[in-house]
Amino acid sequence: MANVLPGEKTAKKEQNLSSAVYEAIKDKIINGEFLPGSILMERSIAEEFGVSRTPVREALKRLSQEGWVDWEERRRAVVSEITISKIMELFTLREMIEPFAIKKIISEGKPQLLAGQLSAVYQEMAKAKGSPIDFMKHDMEFHTTIVHFMGLSILNTLWQKISEDMTRLVMHAVYPRRDTDVILAEHKALIDALWNADHARALECIDGHFSIIVDLFKQKGGTVIQR
Repeated sequence: MANVLPGEKTAKKEQNLSSAVYEAIKDKIINGEFLPGSILMERSIAEEFGVSRTPVREALKRLSQEGWVDWEERRRAVVSEITISKIMELFTLREMIEPFAIKKIISEGKPQLLAGQLSAVYQEMAKAKGSPIDFMKHDMEFHTTIVHFMGLSILNTLWQKISEDMTRLVMHAVYPRRDTDVILAEHKALIDALWNADHARALECIDGHFSIIVDLFKQKGGTVIQR
């Protein structure tokens, strides 16, 4: 067994704590417990999680690098805003990725296989109608299933960040303004199109779904999510 120096043990422990704090803060940002513009105080977070300020500081640095947090004057960490320009960028990426996935899956003769997987996620969405957070997580799981079905690891890594950003903004800017039954109907229409291997209808469903959400964001204008 390799010897581990005491300093190495301490460093590894701090790294593990930092990762745990990072995940916890990111979840709170995505779920809306930490809203855009909220100041994240190292001391308060450290007390909340029962850790020193060092792993909190490292977690905030990582969140800043990934765009979840901005550093303002006096080195204050602030939850980043979500603007229309960022939303449009996200949807530009989604409009490139998901229709491509649908086309590829149908061309490979596997639409029914995908439809089966989506049906299972759809059932979970329906069960979670009364829980906004769970419903939106299953909603993004639905779209993630489409992307992951292609089996492209590099794209899956890119999609991870896109889906986290989308969960955050859809949860607060779209979900409160849309009927869950309508959202479910849109997803069911896509599943039906895939069962029937109807290429045109499947693309029509995904494009229509995007258009509705983009229009909602445009109606709000400026910053989408605010304190």
